[in-house]
Amino acid sequence: MPLLLLLSMLILPALSHQAAAQIISSDRYEVGIAPDLGFNSVDGIIVGARFRGEDPRTFLDGPHRIRAGIWLGTRLPDHPVSYAFSYAHPIPAITDVNSEGGIRLSSSMRTGLHLHEAGFHKRWQPGFDEFVSTETGFHAGFYKRFDFDYLLYEALWQENSVAYLRSDFRKRDRNRLGRWTLAFSGMTGLPASTKDPFIGFSGQVEERPELLGQEGLFGQVQLEWVQQAPIGSGFQIRSRIFGGASTEAVPQEHRYMTSDAAAFEWHNSSLTRARGTIPVQWMRSGWIHVPGGPGLRGYTFRNTDLLEAGIPAWSQHALAWNLEFYFPNPVNSYFARIPYAGDLLKLESYLFADAGYLYDGETWQDPLMNAGAGLMLSLNIEDYLGRDRGFFLRYELPVWLSETWGDESNFRIRHLLGLGAVVRL
Repeated sequence: MPLLLLLSMLILPALSHQAAAQIISSDRYEVGIAPDLGFNSVDGIIVGARFRGEDPRTFLDGPHRIRAGIWLGTRLPDHPVSYAFSYAHPIPAITDVNSEGGIRLSSSMRTGLHLHEAGFHKRWQPGFDEFVSTETGFHAGFYKRFDFDYLLYEALWQENSVAYLRSDFRKRDRNRLGRWTLAFSGMTGLPASTKDPFIGFSGQVEERPELLGQEGLFGQVQLEWVQQAPIGSGFQIRSRIFGGASTEAVPQEHRYMTSDAAAFEWHNSSLTRARGTIPVQWMRSGWIHVPGGPGLRGYTFRNTDLLEAGIPAWSQHALAWNLEFYFPNPVNSYFARIPYAGDLLKLESYLFADAGYLYDGETWQDPLMNAGAGLMLSLNIEDYLGRDRGFFLRYELPVWLSETWGDESNFRIRHLLGLGAVVRL
């Protein structure tokens, strides 16, 4: 029953992109409204509505685009009402078909986190192939974790407000092997040490300038390369190389974990932003994997054991390689023969291997390696720019190839349920 609930929560948002919403339209503006439901341990059942606003006769690329939502936790916790709002507006002088440049604003308060951001984004697409494009963006923002009840592990977040600047760059193209993606991101920020963030930020600089570059101002950069290489007859190789480096002062919510995404990235998904959406006992058992960072998926169990013991396994720097070899299976072949649905629904089978080298702040650890086999069920409806709008659910059986801890066995059966693809263009 819990697995069926999880599948329904994955499938319904994917289908909602195509579902008909109530449209309120005029000659000047059009607003679509759709109901929304969710659940977590703090809010209980969450009821609300999502809103989409844009100029009539445009298709997700016109001026004054708004995406918003408002929700109520029926358990009426300390902060029962939550919201999310984003606004995008192209600048005509630097915008063309599929090559938009414009401003973006966002604000949200949900599951115990304030997050507000303003920035600029630019995309270049020279032709009609959405998989050949370049994107870049620059953003300034502010966030604060104000309610720790939503967290499964409180040690993964700090309580101070953080003001930050971030930039990102992403290029997608094709070479003789197949499609590839190169992504770079950088971030710098300054946590405040008081409840009033504006007093706190200025106070740290004026009264304790030694914090800059040591305990206050932090920085982080990340680089990711993904290559897809079809080799015929349904066989395919996918490879991902990841590198990340941080200063000593980086807050724990941005620090690398061996197997899972950093805690800050968990807020990007409705499944992981609050405890209880996925059954707590599943998360604490160590068989739920949230991809991101180094992505050494076989060590999810080990990381969870350390978190349960109150010892987060953080890394300051990380290098990793994730390799997947896909091969045909009869179920996926059957799906492919279904008209229309066969282009969206897949059950892929693959072998995988992960290797990583991590720096814990004092020394580089011994290399970690794991390998195994898996199945990935996906229902994906890409948007007009080739971006994923579906779900990817993995079941994997990893084994350890590197040195074990204590009396742990390399070949102990370790079941893994992954929420998203590890290697994805």
